[in-house]
Amino acid sequence: MTGLRRTIVLAALALMTAPAHAAFDVKEDFAMAVEMLQRGKKDEALKALQKVLAQSPDQATAYDLWRSTDYVVWRDMLVMGGDFELGAKRLIELARQGRAERKKDDAAIGELVAKVVSSETDALERRKALRALSADHGEYAVPALIASLGADGDDEARVLAMHALSQMGAEVGAPLCAALASDDAVLRRNLCFVLGNLGDARSVGALQKVSALDTDETVKAAASESLAKLSASGDAESNFLKASDGYFAGVNMWMREAGDSVWGWDGRLVATPIPTALYGVEVSRRAALQALSVNPNSTAALARVARGFVGLQVKCDAMTAAGVDCGEWKTKADAGILAVNAAGVDALDAALADAVSTMDSTSGAALCRVLAGVAKAPTAGLNAALKCSDGAISSEAAVAMAQIASRSGGTINAEVVAMLGAATGRESLRIALVIDGDEGRGAAVAGALTKNNVHANRWTSGAKALGMVHRAPALDVVVVADSLSDLTTAQVIDEIRANERFANTPIIVATADADGTAATYGDRIQGTLGSAEDMSSVMQALAGELTGDRALAETLAARAAAALAHVAGKSDISGAYAGLHAATKRADSIAIPAMHALGAGGCAQCTSVLMAVLADSARSEDARVTAGSALSDVLSRTGGQLSADDMTALQGVVNGDATPMIKAAAARAFGNLAIDAGARAKLLSTIGG
Repeated sequence: MTGLRRTIVLAALALMTAPAHAAFDVKEDFAMAVEMLQRGKKDEALKALQKVLAQSPDQATAYDLWRSTDYVVWRDMLVMGGDFELGAKRLIELARQGRAERKKDDAAIGELVAKVVSSETDALERRKALRALSADHGEYAVPALIASLGADGDDEARVLAMHALSQMGAEVGAPLCAALASDDAVLRRNLCFVLGNLGDARSVGALQKVSALDTDETVKAAASESLAKLSASGDAESNFLKASDGYFAGVNMWMREAGDSVWGWDGRLVATPIPTALYGVEVSRRAALQALSVNPNSTAALARVARGFVGLQVKCDAMTAAGVDCGEWKTKADAGILAVNAAGVDALDAALADAVSTMDSTSGAALCRVLAGVAKAPTAGLNAALKCSDGAISSEAAVAMAQIASRSGGTINAEVVAMLGAATGRESLRIALVIDGDEGRGAAVAGALTKNNVHANRWTSGAKALGMVHRAPALDVVVVADSLSDLTTAQVIDEIRANERFANTPIIVATADADGTAATYGDRIQGTLGSAEDMSSVMQALAGELTGDRALAETLAARAAAALAHVAGKSDISGAYAGLHAATKRADSIAIPAMHALGAGGCAQCTSVLMAVLADSARSEDARVTAGSALSDVLSRTGGQLSADDMTALQGVVNGDATPMIKAAAARAFGNLAIDAGARAKLLSTIGG
């Protein structure tokens, strides 16, 4: 049976062999996609495949489909290229993830390993067992297989186990590298040979470390031999740092075999489960620690360790805020901040400089906050951050500089003052993500959003856009094209939805086929966009309340105002007046420190702003008392002049029904008015009726 008939039967068998819990519609649509493709009806085939992906098949369904469908079917789709290739890759990736629940079956692994390493097993049966071991259990088979690689192992079993590991692919590289910490020199030597046979460039740093530092010459020789196979360049430190950067940024080369566990050695291989969202930053941190073990004086390695802990804490905090339990990882992240502070100013500043260069808003802002507490003076990294086009980083740098100045008795310049003023008065902006390979349409949509006071981040690559999503502090709407060059639209939607912070972010699909797209994606999207001339669907999606990390923006505004209050006595804060005036109308958490700043450094033009708060019966007692105290301070410093209207309003507060504390604050302001004795006596006669 060949060709069309064979392929259709195989797809049908996939339906018949699917478990009862599998989504039948997904299987049926996949079979339709295969049939239409084999009949040459590419448009119908693509629509069916897109429908499969639009239904967000779960990992278990994709895994069953992958296992029960002949490789020829997948190959046919992969070689088609374009959206067919992207769709097939997405299903294969889901299938890979779907193995997770089956992976950690120690009993099943034990049975398969026994067959793989036994010389009495039939060759065909051994290959079958190895395929099952690799497909179903992957990295979790490594502990059982390396049991035969050490000094106590049987020679024949050792050879068979090494051959098996060499055939299992890059996924087993991480636990094999972790096992290089073993005290068994024979095991370390054989692990080096296996890593060379795997040909995975990610093991270069580990092999170079062994080659340079291992105490056993046979192990060092094996590592050197494998490095030659890999055509390795650089040294262990540089390659560990390269790995750290790759994992942190989520680069495909480093993350292509990302697991659901991280591996360590404690007399044996130990797998520690980890949430997917934390995998990259944690493995990045571990790679940096390896670089530090090679060169304890490496500032670059220290910087990446600090970055890893900061990234871990930021992600754990975001997940916790979204109601996701991070378990022991939250504890590790919180404890890690001690290590961050202990890393030293030079390392922290290097990490900040890297965050600025890569526009890593979340880590950059967090590192500014750490430096604010440990730096004795503005650093090169903080100066670079101050000039960064990312508002979160530049604002945090300004706050840090003000806090450093306050602690050291120094001053801040006009640029920092202006930045703090802007941060204090800035209302939270809406943020949009535009993903479209059509640069003309993408630019037009981004431009239309900007005109509507929405900050638009535009990307032509789906993968790069998703990388930004993982680091973004906030996101209000996503506009994604119905076809991309590197990922399927369904994959982009799935990955955004999988991020706990953006699970409910509205997603709009830019398409010329509004009806077809709406039918394909249903309620998984919030609308379609035909052109930048009609942004109604996008603006409707943006009409909801601000959520998520907007609390961070509010906190930043409050800290910026407080920073201005601390430096107002020594630094000229007039460049921040506009922002401070606007902040007096905001929530108390921002308005009160803003009024403290005006009290300490405001001028005559600030009195009406403060009087407006003092006289507003709708404001809280704390806000009105603060306004009265600040007004008194400004009047005492600037000559004690008020406009006639403000004078009347002040008198109204004293004689009105405000609380005693508010009246007392107003009375203190009266005491600093520059009026003659007669006028003061007249005013006093009205107090209390």
